[in-house]
Amino acid sequence: MNESVWSPMKISIYRSFWICAFVSNLGTWIQDVAASWVMTHLSTSPLIISLLSFTGSLPVLFFSIPSGYLSDLGHRRKLLLFAQGLMCFAAGLLAYLVWTEQVTEVSLLGLSLIMGVGFALSNPAFQSVLTDLVPHPMQAQAVLVYYMGINITRVLGPTLGGGILSGFGPSSAFVVNSVSYLGLILFFWKWPVPQSVETQKLKVRIQESDWKPLLSLHNMKLWVEIFLVTFFASSLWALYPTRGRIELQLSSLQYGSLLGFLGLGACVSAFLSGKIMHPDRTQKSLAGSYIIYAVGILLLGLAPGYMLMCAAMFCGGVGWLVLSTLMNMSSRQITGASQLKATMLGVFLAVFYAGMALGAISWGAVARVGSTSVALIMASVGLGLIGFYKGLKDFTRA
Repeated sequence: MNESVWSPMKISIYRSFWICAFVSNLGTWIQDVAASWVMTHLSTSPLIISLLSFTGSLPVLFFSIPSGYLSDLGHRRKLLLFAQGLMCFAAGLLAYLVWTEQVTEVSLLGLSLIMGVGFALSNPAFQSVLTDLVPHPMQAQAVLVYYMGINITRVLGPTLGGGILSGFGPSSAFVVNSVSYLGLILFFWKWPVPQSVETQKLKVRIQESDWKPLLSLHNMKLWVEIFLVTFFASSLWALYPTRGRIELQLSSLQYGSLLGFLGLGACVSAFLSGKIMHPDRTQKSLAGSYIIYAVGILLLGLAPGYMLMCAAMFCGGVGWLVLSTLMNMSSRQITGASQLKATMLGVFLAVFYAGMALGAISWGAVARVGSTSVALIMASVGLGLIGFYKGLKDFTRA
């Protein structure tokens, strides 16, 4: 990456935020490995295991839009402190239940749901804060550098999670995640919010014109596409624990490294982002990312062992970063002059995670009736068809 991309890191407040967010994301990936590992010991049902992904995604559908609207009205700090504290508490309680061997399927799913609520409440405000920490000309770089950090944690987190599982047990992984929230809690507690920003937002009067970009007929096409893509894409996240832990009997280190390979694929996309995510190539890049991700899902369904599973997760990571980032950017761009920036991010997250939540439970049900391989192949075909249709449509326009 060149100097201009990393220039936001020269700003001390952004650098502090980035470090705290990096540590928190690292803890989240460590917990994801541990939670799915624990669930596969509590149940062997693909449907029950897929509920872990479902409960983590479902709250975003109900809470992200209201939290985004409250953020636009100037209540970001309160939302962020409450949400981060809620997730810190849930992770700590989960660590205690696992350590004392009192954890059950219900308690694990319940605490996953609570952490999903925390994520839903914080994310629209979190993303709006991201661009407030740097001057306007640096905002694009600030977003890209932040996502670079996320993708580094996608590699390190699962690998560390597998090591912690193997050496210290799952309760230690949950403790690490609980502690990882403390940096962001301290940051938001001490964050020197410019008075002009918060005062201006408290005086905002929302007009009817501010709502039009959110749910216009033109933009409904974007929401439908996001929902369908994430519905099919959710199959990988919902079913890889069953494939890896139960069907292929991977060790804790091998299992933890699966998400590491997904993160490695995402890092490859991030380093090539200048070419892949150029504004003039958005539609082609999205179509390509759908197809690459579909290949990853197909390989996951057909994998006879660890090595092909790693290749499947790598392909998934390459496609996932591109599709999730470009969808996020498209949602930011269609707000126009609307004052409801965080609300728009809330709508995007609600649609995105509606597809993830409903897809997770649907593919879990298909896997229970048939098999995980059948469910993954079906999802791969569905997503691949969307990718080919989008690519063909863009080609005919050219």
